[in-house]
Amino acid sequence: MSGGGSLCVLICVFSFCCASKRKHVQELTVTGKDLKGCGKQKKVCVTSSDDCLAASDVLTATPESFVNVSCHSLEYEESFTCRWIQMSDVRTETVNTFIFRRADDVDYCPAILNYNSRFNLIIKSKSVSQKEQFSEVYPVIIKEIVQAPRPVITSVNVTDSSVNVTWNGGKIQVTKCRIRYKHLNTESWTETADFPVSDESMFVIEGLQAFSEYRLSVSCLYGNRRWSDWSDETRVKTSESPPSASLSLSYHVASDGDSGGRQLLLLWKALDVTDARGLIRGYDVSYMPTKQPSLKKTFNTADLKAVVRVTAEEYEVTVWANNSAGRSPPRRLRVDASLSHDVRSVKGLWVYSDGSSLRIRWERDFSAVNVSEFAIEWSAETNPIRKHWQRVDGSTFTTRLTGIEPDETYTISVYPVYDSLCGPPTSISADLQHGALLDLARFRLVNVTQSSLAVQWTWKEAKPRVSMRQYRLVLEGAHGSESLSVFPDKQQHTFDQLRANAKYSVYIQEETTTGNFSKASLDVNTPLIDYDEMMRFAVPVVLLLLVFGIFSVSSKTIFREYFFPIVANPRYSLIGRWLLNPHLKGSGKICVLKLESSFQFDQQENNFIQVERRVSLISEHEEVIPSKISTTGEGTTLWKPSSDALAPSSLPEYVDLPLLADNSDYVQTGQISSVAQTSD
Repeated sequence: MSGGGSLCVLICVFSFCCASKRKHVQELTVTGKDLKGCGKQKKVCVTSSDDCLAASDVLTATPESFVNVSCHSLEYEESFTCRWIQMSDVRTETVNTFIFRRADDVDYCPAILNYNSRFNLIIKSKSVSQKEQFSEVYPVIIKEIVQAPRPVITSVNVTDSSVNVTWNGGKIQVTKCRIRYKHLNTESWTETADFPVSDESMFVIEGLQAFSEYRLSVSCLYGNRRWSDWSDETRVKTSESPPSASLSLSYHVASDGDSGGRQLLLLWKALDVTDARGLIRGYDVSYMPTKQPSLKKTFNTADLKAVVRVTAEEYEVTVWANNSAGRSPPRRLRVDASLSHDVRSVKGLWVYSDGSSLRIRWERDFSAVNVSEFAIEWSAETNPIRKHWQRVDGSTFTTRLTGIEPDETYTISVYPVYDSLCGPPTSISADLQHGALLDLARFRLVNVTQSSLAVQWTWKEAKPRVSMRQYRLVLEGAHGSESLSVFPDKQQHTFDQLRANAKYSVYIQEETTTGNFSKASLDVNTPLIDYDEMMRFAVPVVLLLLVFGIFSVSSKTIFREYFFPIVANPRYSLIGRWLLNPHLKGSGKICVLKLESSFQFDQQENNFIQVERRVSLISEHEEVIPSKISTTGEGTTLWKPSSDALAPSSLPEYVDLPLLADNSDYVQTGQISSVAQTSD
């Protein structure tokens, strides 16, 4: 083994040995009647006959086992006392005795403790296991260690800032004394300066805190003796005085549902003991519209919050703390109830059982950097009027609630405090057996895409089977696994960056005090192509094709209309077919019919010549000829029935004939052409 390693081993062994030593404060007091002689050993007096050793016996001292040895004697009581710290690795009780030795013979051992005596002292310590230890030899001169008797405190009188102490110094008249005192919650003592003592033995300690508990004791001195031991400690409590500080007040304005009004939440912090100066018995709350002071309202409450209904205007709010001695300085605040403040509430609140207490926690909101404190309120459902409050720093996101009854259900609320503003509460129910009284249900798949999936669940009030520490949402797949804690304010989550055409498993995991269990599970396959992605591709293509089709049809029509206009086809015209029929040729003979001799024409009205034919079969080469010709001053119009000669009910067709001379008309049939001439 190397030198460095050996040194380390030695240091460890030494440290272990030192650490194994136990410190025991020992004290032993004897009087003259407790001393015994040792027969022929005239120079030795002992407190136990077992310590009478032979003169030739040599005692082996272990001075390291006796530390800080001090002794004193009380003259009037003829007592001798020693105190020391004993270092021992033995855990059992020990029996201590004194061995007194003098240079000359002792005639009467009880007289060895007189004022002028001197001797050598050895302390013997014997454990139950019969292991004996001896201290080194201490020379003692009684008159140098005589101590004044311990005083006895007889009475104390208190005010809100002082204590008047009276004590009894014993049979002797002490010359000066001193008092030490400390607050009940502190470790260090405060000592007064030495002060002379009159016959009354009284002193007033001033500058104390009101309504605070102290411990005090007295030590005295007379002549050139040593200071007495401190008297037995006395506990005393100063009286109350009016609170010295105003309250720390925060508020929150919210709409009052459908009523259209406003709710003003007032939240204040309990005063420290040093500022309360007594037992706070209640709080006075006053609020009034600044423009209507006559509407001022005042009420008293024992709670650390108040909710009042207000209208949308400016208010002045004042809050005081009261104890039996008076009121605290007022805390005034101006609140514009017409403005709503977007102050965040606590997210992710959860509670679980932690031994005989409840542990609550909430999410760390890094964006809410101005949170100065969190106020926690809890009360039992069987006694909702009695509320408990606790404040934690704004950087704290978990705390323990103590004093929880096993069979009670509690409602817990957490308020974030932003100096003069506070957020709305977030609440949860819990008991010591189950923790949070909430259960997760209706776990289902909401949506799945090529690269993501979304799940949803609901919360319901229920008592879980075991104490639930938290719920976790877990995703497992080809890429590994990921998980996150879920809380009552969250009911949906989406996992992103997943692989396409892959299988995943999503489940809720219960973390309990006995282990982790899977509560609900879903197996999901991500699609190869997303429906949304397919629609994003198909819809533009369909729209493009539709636009292209509409453009093609409309452009073709417009193109033909402007560049290839439609030319009339005679074959689609009844008159055109009649004119183009080669079989309908005239004989070339012109017959002139003098109409004046047969008809009277009116120049102011339209004149018609009606030509009728015999009903007969028409060959396929014959065409229907006009059956009526009208004449007007503007020209000649030929009326022709439809192509079906046997259907006179069909619609007629009108065509314009070429204009003839004003005094003639032209009529042509299949066999005869005639010109009718009229004269003016």
